[in-house]
Amino acid sequence: MLIVRPSAMLGRPSATPVQRLWLSFAASLFAHAIALAVFAGMLLPAPTSVSVKLGDPAVMQVQLPGPQPAEALPEPAATVEVAPQRPVVEPAKTPSVVAAKPQEPPPEPPIPVRHIDLRAPAAHSTDAAIPVESTPGALGSDTPIPPGDVAVGAVETAEPLGHAQALRLAQRFPQSAASPPQLREPLAVPYPPRAARAHREARIWALLIIDADGSAMEATLQPDDSLFGPTVEDALRGAKFKPAEVDARPVTHWLLLQFVFTMRSPPSKAAAQREQGATR
Repeated sequence: MLIVRPSAMLGRPSATPVQRLWLSFAASLFAHAIALAVFAGMLLPAPTSVSVKLGDPAVMQVQLPGPQPAEALPEPAATVEVAPQRPVVEPAKTPSVVAAKPQEPPPEPPIPVRHIDLRAPAAHSTDAAIPVESTPGALGSDTPIPPGDVAVGAVETAEPLGHAQALRLAQRFPQSAASPPQLREPLAVPYPPRAARAHREARIWALLIIDADGSAMEATLQPDDSLFGPTVEDALRGAKFKPAEVDARPVTHWLLLQFVFTMRSPPSKAAAQREQGATR
């Protein structure tokens, strides 16, 4: 303990205020140092006493560190050979070729037709000379006429003349006839001599417009043939027809006739011999 005596008793002058402050600060530091030393001594572990008798082996516990894993050696870097880059070759530019359009088949030539006004007088004569194309095997005018057959029949539809012609007829005659026009008598049509000598055959369509009184007004022949056309026209001019009927009354309507000309096959030699023997 620090005892401070009055300066009068010690016979020395009293301390100044600055000195007293420093003395207090030094005493405080000393007290704190002692307290820290005591606190640090409480935290440190007490040493363990080891009692070893003379002649007895001493047992010591030694903690050895475990084996540490060996560090992995770095793998050697693989050597990769880089192929030299090939030069880029641009494809050669070829001139563009326009694809040619497929050729369309040429249109078929129109079928020749012949329009006839049956109320007017005939403009031709069957006895007049008609040019005939030269045909191999054609017979002269002094040889007998080979026989031929002619078939005439009515057709109910106009489709054989073509779709366009059938449409025109439907527009011209919108009412369908309950009873179409008909031939009053069968037609007797001779085989054209020139066509027979040339061994020509044909199929002629005749489109007729029949008036309400049964007379043929006009005709359209398809195809127009110089050998068979005049014969068909003559047969139509002398024909008699029964008119069409709609609601039990006669009306003007159309009629399609088909004329088929075919040559007869020549008789065999055996048949000819039989005919000769029969005549004898």
